[in-house]
Amino acid sequence: MSSEPTAPQGAYPPLPSDRPVRWGILATGGIAATFTRDLQQIPEDARVVAVGSRDPDHARAFAAEHSIPTAHGSYEDLAADPEVDVVYVATPHSHHREAAEICLRAGKHVLVEKPLTASPADTDHLLGLAERSGLFCMEAMWTRCNPLIRQLADFVRDGRFGAVRHVASSFAFPFDGPPDHRLLNPDLAGGAILDLGVYPVHAALLLLGRPDAVVASGSLTSTGVDGHSTALLTWHADGHRPAATASLMASLECGPAQSLSVVFEHGRVDFPTNFVGPRTMTVTAAPSDARHGDPEPQEYTATVPGHGFTFEAQEVARCLRAGETASPLVPHQATRDAAAVLAAWRAAIEEGR
Repeated sequence: MSSEPTAPQGAYPPLPSDRPVRWGILATGGIAATFTRDLQQIPEDARVVAVGSRDPDHARAFAAEHSIPTAHGSYEDLAADPEVDVVYVATPHSHHREAAEICLRAGKHVLVEKPLTASPADTDHLLGLAERSGLFCMEAMWTRCNPLIRQLADFVRDGRFGAVRHVASSFAFPFDGPPDHRLLNPDLAGGAILDLGVYPVHAALLLLGRPDAVVASGSLTSTGVDGHSTALLTWHADGHRPAATASLMASLECGPAQSLSVVFEHGRVDFPTNFVGPRTMTVTAAPSDARHGDPEPQEYTATVPGHGFTFEAQEVARCLRAGETASPLVPHQATRDAAAVLAAWRAAIEEGR
């Protein structure tokens, strides 16, 4: 595989490589539990030493369930814990900036659930704070750390199939939960675009960079958040590549659908299901002579421990042991670009209501 971009170095002493990275878990919801279980599958790289919640009872219950030695009854106490190297922020989107800022101001590295924040301004603020502090900060876009997605990115960098011309990606499922659920609650930055659309957006950005234009249409739910929408992204031709497009869909009103297809000048790559944490990838090269028909697709597979969060946790460990402030797999600029595209997509839906 081709080399990854170089990540910036931090102002902090690199963590030792002869012990696991010590994690604190901030918040106690379902995603926090899934991430904790995955961390416990890689004991050579990760050890969960503390959990923090604004409800002490929740913290104690979570600690007992997952055999975590220390439970803190506030985010501030978790951030001040000297045994914690890095904090995983697992609050709803609306609270990412506040929770991560508490940790960064306490001198802790952070891995923040996707999207990093609910707006470009908050994203710039949080990344700027981390950069000025010389601390590691990464959006938990675990898909970018998956070995098959990294292989796909290598195909693009190596020019194996020529330039990318089109990306098609959907993430959708029908949701019928109560209106105060985080997915539907505007006070918690709910909606399909931020929760599901962030994955297709990151896939398109990984392959093509920030688009030149975003056009979108869709509809809102009864609570006022986006429920079903599509976006068309375009990239103009330049001296390095031809024009390209991407069609993206995010929905809480249909499905299930979770797919990614990438059409190159001379081939295509498909993830028919589960592209956010893929275990298989189908690669079809264009025939050298159209008269010979289509070649046989080639299937790539990956062993994915647990839910698939182990890859991003191992990338965090690698970065902290190297003294890096950002991962080359999820660069700060990619997170900033994703925030801008998500905001443009959401604004188009809200303006069209």
